[in-house]
Amino acid sequence: MTEENYNYRTSQTLLRNQFPGKGNLQIPIIPKFQEKPGDFDDLLLIGFDKTHLEDQNHLDRMVHFFLYDYRFERVWKNPESDLEKLSRYRAILSPDFSMYLEMAPVMQLYNVFRNRWCGAYWASKGIRVIPTVNWGDESTFDFCFEGVEKGSTVAVSTYMASEHDNRKDQKEWFMAGYNEMLRRIEPEKIICYNTPFPEMQGDIVFVDYERSSWKYMSYDRSFGKESLDAFKVGSEYRPQCDTIEPFLIGSGAVKGGGSAYGGNWKPSKAADEKFVGKPGEIKQSFTKKGDLYETRIAQMERQILKSIILTTEPRHYTIILIHMISIGMN
Repeated sequence: MTEENYNYRTSQTLLRNQFPGKGNLQIPIIPKFQEKPGDFDDLLLIGFDKTHLEDQNHLDRMVHFFLYDYRFERVWKNPESDLEKLSRYRAILSPDFSMYLEMAPVMQLYNVFRNRWCGAYWASKGIRVIPTVNWGDESTFDFCFEGVEKGSTVAVSTYMASEHDNRKDQKEWFMAGYNEMLRRIEPEKIICYNTPFPEMQGDIVFVDYERSSWKYMSYDRSFGKESLDAFKVGSEYRPQCDTIEPFLIGSGAVKGGGSAYGGNWKPSKAADEKFVGKPGEIKQSFTKKGDLYETRIAQMERQILKSIILTTEPRHYTIILIHMISIGMN
């Protein structure tokens, strides 16, 4: 075999075996979080997709991954790429790869492994890590709590399980797994992103979802190379041109567990309503200055199209947004 082939087949990018765990599955173990004074005082979180190297105002937050998986697949595919950035924050919650009830069991197992491997990897680099714990139905209980030491501080989110907006009540599913987690892990503390259910026991650190959102973040963000890297599709930065990862309107900030069908699609903000309608319909809206704006719904099949074109000049970045949405209805 060639040297290139040998290096590939023996690389950790492929094998992922440098953090052995317990039992047959060998799911990597995330070391216990060593609490420091003030770690959980008035705690706020910041989504991985909002972190960047220029941030100076939110470094006292912990980084969470309660996001759709496509927003943070890079931490698995290129785990070293975000080390410098993540090391600047107070701590990191291990990535919450999805555990939807409808997922194939092998995918649920794979996502637990990826969660723990990334956490173990960051811990090995000196980053403070708290394991995020998620689960499916009872069939996942034999592996979804692996890789977390007894007495560890852990993180969970009730957002997807809570009935609100267009999301269904999934508290029964959540509480079944939560109580099993208490029994198996006996966590010292539980960071709860979003309002805890009254039935939840344990030493809960409540993190307000609204106060942790982008609405309460303030910084001047320049679109430098490091910022754009967080969104690009390719693995190589091209100084003359780059492409930002597509952003789907209606994709909520938090996901990860319960039923994948637990909420219906809807525009994420009121202004997006102008893109929803029957083919041929003309929707009217007004700009902040009071000017009339008309949007014609195209004669197309149900689809969501959005592309972002980035043009660059020396020491200057310009983003041109082309936004096309059409939803055909019978």
